[in-house]
Amino acid sequence: MTSVKNRSIVFIDNSDSDFTGLDLNTTKVRGTESSMILLSESMVRLGIRVIILTCTKKEVRHNNVIYINKKIIPKEKFDVCVAVSNANKFKNIKAKKYVLWSNSLQSIEKFIRKKQLIPFLKFKPVVMTMCNYQYNKRSFITSFYGKMVISLTVDPVFFKEPINVKYVPNKYALNNVRSHRNLDWLINIWKNYIFKENSNEFLYINPNIIDNDNDLIKYNIKLRKYVSRKELLNELKETRVFVYTGHKSDVWTLTAEEAVQMCVPVVTYGIGSVSDRVKHGKNGFIVNSDDEFAYYLKKLLSDDEFYLNIKDKMYRNRGLTSWDTIALEWVNKLHLN
Repeated sequence: MTSVKNRSIVFIDNSDSDFTGLDLNTTKVRGTESSMILLSESMVRLGIRVIILTCTKKEVRHNNVIYINKKIIPKEKFDVCVAVSNANKFKNIKAKKYVLWSNSLQSIEKFIRKKQLIPFLKFKPVVMTMCNYQYNKRSFITSFYGKMVISLTVDPVFFKEPINVKYVPNKYALNNVRSHRNLDWLINIWKNYIFKENSNEFLYINPNIIDNDNDLIKYNIKLRKYVSRKELLNELKETRVFVYTGHKSDVWTLTAEEAVQMCVPVVTYGIGSVSDRVKHGKNGFIVNSDDEFAYYLKKLLSDDEFYLNIKDKMYRNRGLTSWDTIALEWVNKLHLN
């Protein structure tokens, strides 16, 4: 059997970002970029040579991952070429296998509009999806050379940060989702079910995504700040429950997994990929109605024993999936060993 130490992988980013591994803890790096960095560093620890093509202005080597500008086409032939979202990025890259790492549901209309058909026929990529929800939604037309699912995880800091399992935070609920995805629905549940019964409970949402800030304040709905990684860890320690209805376009829901790894239970309808993150009764609750959503939210905010019970369950299951185990899954499913 050939050792993975003789293997090589190149990742091609689909954004205009000039990020490298040095930017991991900065605002320059979002979910897709951080996942690429952390997965690559785990692959390198296995002995695989990894290059990431971004818009970096100069070559950077960080934690043994090499970052090169996209315009500089590597001459070597790789064992695997992984393009993020766009099969057109395979152009001029020589590889034995091609993988399209999908971060969307990729409708047939978008597949055709983005001119994916020709590179698919030429490079025959297998589609790598991030969750069961995305895998099931991805049609044959948009993945006719095969598809597989390998989930993601979060930065290890989220499951290595010390947690006091007996600590009961204040009655704060958090919705740390960087979009307006079903936010009005959540706000209505808060106004109609939570605030009316207890004016000492608070909901924190992200800034710059709503227009009626002053009106929301009277319902104890406050705007949080975008914060650094360390500040986010401290914020999650003081958060009692993570609330998110879910959304049909979600394929990862990074913020929900960060909350889970910090032992913050999630209340959700389970729409989209958040259903892959939440196990009912173990790290949160998947509900079927606004009444049920409000019930579990109120229960977690007001019943300390109930809250501490699920927090303890979550603590005992922290960090079961690491980037090292995910890297091994890539190696096995792509037959690199």
